[in-house]
Amino acid sequence: MKKVLPLVIVLTSIWVIMLIPFQILGHGFMPPDDAMRHCAKVISGKDWGQILVLRDEIKMDSYPGWHAILGFVHRLTGWDQHSLVLFSVTSLAILFCLIPVFFLKFPESWLLSLFTISILEPGWMIRIVLGRPFIFTMASLLIILFIWPRLKDKERLGINIAVLVGITALSVWIHASWYFFILLVAAFILAREYRAAGLIAVSSLAGIFIGASLTGHPVVFIKQMVTHFFLVSGSYDVERQLVGELRPAIGNYGIILTAAAMLGAQALRGKRIRDSVDNPVFILAALSFILGFLTIRVWLDWGMVAFAVWLALEFDKFLKDKLDPFSWQRLRLAVIAAIILFLSVTVDVGSRWSLTRPMDYVSKEDLTQAEFLPGSGGIVYSDSMLIFYQLFYRNPKADWRYMLGFESAFMLPGDLKILREIQKNFSRSRDFEPWVKKMRPEDRLIVRGSPDSQPKIEGLEWHYLALNMWSGRKPRDAKR
Repeated sequence: MKKVLPLVIVLTSIWVIMLIPFQILGHGFMPPDDAMRHCAKVISGKDWGQILVLRDEIKMDSYPGWHAILGFVHRLTGWDQHSLVLFSVTSLAILFCLIPVFFLKFPESWLLSLFTISILEPGWMIRIVLGRPFIFTMASLLIILFIWPRLKDKERLGINIAVLVGITALSVWIHASWYFFILLVAAFILAREYRAAGLIAVSSLAGIFIGASLTGHPVVFIKQMVTHFFLVSGSYDVERQLVGELRPAIGNYGIILTAAAMLGAQALRGKRIRDSVDNPVFILAALSFILGFLTIRVWLDWGMVAFAVWLALEFDKFLKDKLDPFSWQRLRLAVIAAIILFLSVTVDVGSRWSLTRPMDYVSKEDLTQAEFLPGSGGIVYSDSMLIFYQLFYRNPKADWRYMLGFESAFMLPGDLKILREIQKNFSRSRDFEPWVKKMRPEDRLIVRGSPDSQPKIEGLEWHYLALNMWSGRKPRDAKR
């Protein structure tokens, strides 16, 4: 009977990991941003140029793989955008959280790692259920961090290289942030794992080429990603003009204290601390922590993944020393780890899961709202990406376009300059005037504001729509 114990623990780990996203969705959680626009785009059947007013440098879709997958699911099931969002949340969260279960001798180590992170960095657990394709890249990084020691096995080197190339290609096709793999190679060089660094570099280059080729336009695709990087990096004056995940961070020092405590426990047990820190996984986490001072996304998408793996490996080493793999004490530990992980992640503290529950919707099918939504061929002007996400999600087939969509750097240069001035001055009313002057009768300026506080932007008729949205249009008697 004891020989079935490892299987029982694996199944326990799988069960709790699969249950968590469904429990979160049960609170009414809906991702507030990109998952909505990815699914709405699939329903719309349009190119981004038909949805957004784009600058000339943006030629193609940046996420062709993810939209191809969502499109396949839509054709297979007939699901609408809401169901596709639920699919995005559950499939990506489960994919990411399940991978380490199959690489660790003690899968409960991964449950303990996730529980620890849910306490130290609860916002990161929210990020795991956002239903966005960057989670696939994080899952790819997990695989690389677990299989890299196998690159030393010359007999199976070909298989492991094929895996590296394959997951890199899929990651590039689905998410497109291929330049992050430079950071991974740097971590291996700093760890003096030169052979592994070389193999990963070559595999990454091959994967990037294959992934770009899958788009059908590899040169345009790679060029656009490079352009995107520099547009985002150089299109702002002050940091508050950036979206939250691109802003600098001061660092979570609870992470440092936890790592120090783990290393201190190692020392007290007479273990070599150097083995725990002089390796690519720890160095990638440390390097990403430092780069997080420049942009928090490096830490969230790469550093936290590396830290989670490092924690799991440390817990795994400890359990190997203390527990017989076939001891029933393992089952007790696994059940406790599963319970505390489930509770720590799914409890709706501070309404973190229910706050985004859908309330009012803005739809052109609502006759009370339609008059104050854009007309045929109109443009939505706004200083908030949330306006785009909410309107596009509900109205994917509408025949209007958005001046600001999911990336401000994609805007026409003149309109981006107007937006940056609005952002710099905290949405001062007079900074909207250039947009008001160029608006046509079919265009709308939609801004966020309290139901009791009409915008003070002059030259427009205002109407409260929903979800703290005000819509302004040119007066009916105004001439073009």
